[in-house]
Amino acid sequence: MTVADRIKQFAPSFTPAEHRIAQTLFTTNMLAGLEPGARLAERARVSSPTVLRFANKLGFEGFPEFQAALRAEIEQRLASPLDSYDQRGLGRSDSAMIAEATQIFADGVGRTLGRIDQALFDRISTMLADGSRPAYVIGGRYTQHLAEIFWGHLHQLRPRAHILREGVASPRDHLIDIGRRDVLVMFDIRRYQPSTIELAEFAKLRRATIILITDPLLSPIARIANHVLTCDLDTPSPHDSLVPCLALTEALVAGITRAAGEGGRQRIIEIEQLRSFGEDDDVMMAED
Repeated sequence: MTVADRIKQFAPSFTPAEHRIAQTLFTTNMLAGLEPGARLAERARVSSPTVLRFANKLGFEGFPEFQAALRAEIEQRLASPLDSYDQRGLGRSDSAMIAEATQIFADGVGRTLGRIDQALFDRISTMLADGSRPAYVIGGRYTQHLAEIFWGHLHQLRPRAHILREGVASPRDHLIDIGRRDVLVMFDIRRYQPSTIELAEFAKLRRATIILITDPLLSPIARIANHVLTCDLDTPSPHDSLVPCLALTEALVAGITRAAGEGGRQRIIEIEQLRSFGEDDDVMMAED
């Protein structure tokens, strides 16, 4: 469990002062937690003893232990596949690797879906099923294909769904019309992509609703996102796994399908009819 996970778990029991500490940590992408306790207290406008009680409430014996856990997470957040190369997936037989991969992927999917709040999931599904609200989807270097898969389903279930990708018009150009009724779905996992973060900041200025899919260490976008869903990245190889993120994506597709109801079904029927119409034309042209 990450420090962010602990904060979310214990948040219902926080005092107003402790909520300010949590907010300070999230708005600085947890980096404020690496500062001296007195400095964190100053940032959050609380007393130093309140910071110590906050660390204790999260299950740490003291502020140094809290900082050690946070420092380890930030180092992990910045780690590259090369940094992990000697730690994972080497020196084992194929049979052992398959068994380990089976367990790791199953556990990752279970943790990812298990920590989703059902009420939040329903709100997001209903929002994304609403075709009157334009929806934009974007990923990063490593997650763009997840964004493409998600958009492919979204486009079939509702109108006004847009995928942001590099081309004649850049993703930034596509967001020129984004506004307060629009929804931006962003995939951003470690190591977080500056261009994606900049797009999120622009969309926030335009008052769009941001839905972030990230890892438990949290993209910097988490501090400005309206809704955050996290997926595990554990894998038997040196590279982060997208298996749990794909499972989360598929779960969202299922939720949106239910929320879209008969309207979504009718749209798919029309799309299939349109495809059949094009295929009939191709047959006629071939016969001619």
